Amino acid sequence: MPVYKVAIKAQFENVTDLEAPGEDFQYCIKTQCNTCNEVSEKWQYVSGDEQVEMPGSRGNCNMLYKCKLCNRVNTMDVLVQKKKLYTADDVPKMKEVIAFECRGMSVVNFKFGKGWQCKGSESGTPFLDLDLDEEWCDYDEDGNCPVGISELEYKIM
Repeated sequence: MPVYKVAIKAQFENVTDLEAPGEDFQYCIKTQCNTCNEVSEKWQYVSGDEQVEMPGSRGNCNMLYKCKLCNRVNTMDVLVQKKKLYTADDVPKMKEVIAFECRGMSVVNFKFGKGWQCKGSESGTPFLDLDLDEEWCDYDEDGNCPVGISELEYKIM
């Protein structure tokens, strides 16, 4: 079964350890049916802690999607064991941060969205529930410095 990896890169200002926290993090993606090539119109959310029964099987998956065009039932699992931090040492390189195992579909688009977290590189101050649809900036009171994340990019491999 194909595995689609999402790699990201960003510029940091006085922060490190950018991550999608917990197994319940909602990854925001668009998928394409491998049978008819229909791309999902709306953003879809999938997390590693959701379990859905697969029809005609004894197994579970994290996402079940029935294609609106050809009616094929496709499934996906979030490979939480492949989840990684993007650290200040990784800047400005691309680094894989999450992977999805797909059956009958492909991951074709990714959106950072809300819920990310990082910490101050000097102070260790946690910054929680970041919305990375746009550049993020704040002030680290403990570190007495501005903090930010900019130039976010992703690549699906």
